Amino acid sequence: MDYQEQKKYFERAYKTGTDIWTRMPYRAKGTLLTQNLKPGATVLDIGSGRGYWAFELAKLGFKVIGIDYLKGVVEKANKEVVDRSLEGQVRFVEADGLDIPFADHSFDAACDFGLLQHFKPEDFIAYETEIARVVRAGGYFLLVVLSKETRSFLNLSPKGSPEHRFESDDTSFYFFDFEEIRQLFVKDFEIIKEEIEFMPAPHDSVAYISVLMKHK
Repeated sequence: MDYQEQKKYFERAYKTGTDIWTRMPYRAKGTLLTQNLKPGATVLDIGSGRGYWAFELAKLGFKVIGIDYLKGVVEKANKEVVDRSLEGQVRFVEADGLDIPFADHSFDAACDFGLLQHFKPEDFIAYETEIARVVRAGGYFLLVVLSKETRSFLNLSPKGSPEHRFESDDTSFYFFDFEEIRQLFVKDFEIIKEEIEFMPAPHDSVAYISVLMKHK
């Protein structure tokens, strides 16, 4: 899957309102992160989209920067910052998760709700390196991604298949297991908590993994 084609897919989805991931219930797993943060902590939301979770963090009193590579989505989210009178509390920046435009150790925490699963496996290490670079030592990272235990998702059937990466509708999805995540992040992060859950009905064939990590 070409990244430019995938970008066009996401642009279309946001323009047509078919970005079904925006309000997926897995964002409730954000409490795994927030319960470990001090008031006023700085948080990076990677792949922030419409800003749903970034705004929730801001309302809780955290300082938040959301990054997304879609210019139009970022512009709309920043307009909503003004509409919600949250200037100084949250802002959005056009940026790629593989090239985060902030200095080393800039954040107390970072979170990713469903971005990593869209990268090519050969880019996973570059992604991990960027997260480890911008999160300070002792800081936290929450990763929420699709699980290999998913029975069906769109027209895909990951469980039981030898494959982990699938393509559908001009985008790709990677379905993880815990061991893959451990191996990817073990160099820089300590695993604090791991969970696997299924979506509520009618999407209860879809499983997702939540992993809270602490930077070594």
